[in-house]
Amino acid sequence: MMDARWPSLVGTLPLNDWQFWIATLLALGAVALVVRPLIPRKKSTKSACPGCPSGEAASKPPRPKHVDLTIGGKRVRNGR
Repeated sequence: MMDARWPSLVGTLPLNDWQFWIATLLALGAVALVVRPLIPRKKSTKSACPGCPSGEAASKPPRPKHVDLTIGGKRVRNGR
């Protein structure tokens, strides 16, 4: 479904102008910066957490810290 005007539009592009190519490269770079975060990444099996220096799994939650409940300096319940 090409429009009849398509060949005439291509013929009017300033392909010999260096400023056209600089502007085109800048526009393509901007499109890449916008689209790149939207593309899902492949999950690597090398490391569970590629951003972690130790390589530990990022999904592993830290152990909760248990504290004794005190009221007025006296324990209300025993700790674990």
